[in-house]
Amino acid sequence: MPHRLTINGRHSLICAPDTTILQTAREAGFGFPHACRNGVCERCQGTLVAGAVRYLRPDPLTGSSVIHAGQTRADRVLYCVAIPISDCEIDVPEITAPGELPVHRATCQIIGQDALNHDVSRIWLRLPAGKAIRWHAGQYLSLELEHGSYPFSIANAPGGRDIELHVRHGEENDTARRIMAELGERGTVAVTLPAGGRFIDQPPARPIWFICGSTGFAPVKAMIERLIELGHPHPVRLFWGARVEADLYLPELPGQWQHQLPDFHAVTALSDISRPGHAHGLVHEAALEALAEPHAPLFYIGGSPAMAWAVFDALRDEGVPAENIHSDAFDYAPREAPDAGR
Repeated sequence: MPHRLTINGRHSLICAPDTTILQTAREAGFGFPHACRNGVCERCQGTLVAGAVRYLRPDPLTGSSVIHAGQTRADRVLYCVAIPISDCEIDVPEITAPGELPVHRATCQIIGQDALNHDVSRIWLRLPAGKAIRWHAGQYLSLELEHGSYPFSIANAPGGRDIELHVRHGEENDTARRIMAELGERGTVAVTLPAGGRFIDQPPARPIWFICGSTGFAPVKAMIERLIELGHPHPVRLFWGARVEADLYLPELPGQWQHQLPDFHAVTALSDISRPGHAHGLVHEAALEALAEPHAPLFYIGGSPAMAWAVFDALRDEGVPAENIHSDAFDYAPREAPDAGR
């Protein structure tokens, strides 16, 4: 009879009778680490958390063809030769669900640091050689430091080994200042990546609008770079907000992007001061002023959870469908259903 297979506590699928776990998972679109498919290379091994499996042939070390969770070798089950004989739960390192990328922990070299404005610095990291680590434009990583794990958006499009981070470390941000001090004293740092489900890989055939504030510009920069690589032919709009003009950084990029995309336009908005060349007020107000077709664009929001949810509400009130509005903040800082579902 078929059995239910739970993978890494997050995914569930049905295994057909007499079908190995590896075959079932691959047919469902999961990316399992594997090579030989006959139990020799041991790349597909993982932990049997619950249930029992039958090997196609007896395990050479135990002589048994059945392994139950909690028994000897249950932490080294070879999924290419294992068939479920009950409902099972398994853990698999570096597995990917359909459409996902594998998550890696790696030690990066810290290869550069430069100031982008009075309180934002750019950090350059280099991934180790010999192991391809992929991410999607718009995703983020976590810096694994002694005093905690800290997420930062990846500010450059995927490809290669170098990673760009933008860190805002004003006087009011003690944590960021401590991170900057620690990075300045060391040559390497551990990272975990990628994370985040609101990204651009192959963009849809429709306009894309970005609304961001402060270093929420970092993931937007990566996504725009990806659109340039793909030759995205549809309209792209950038609305970037700050308190004062000095808070903006990398001011030359929007002008460059205007020449690299066929239909690109950028607006900067200053909330605390009026200056020529900038809209005055909150950044989403500038976006709403330009919005003529609420159902046409996809929106990507970069910024704090409070900012992202405020923009979400303003766009929804203007008639933008909720499914067209994306921000990682919606996933790691969700609100109660009555508010989020407006």
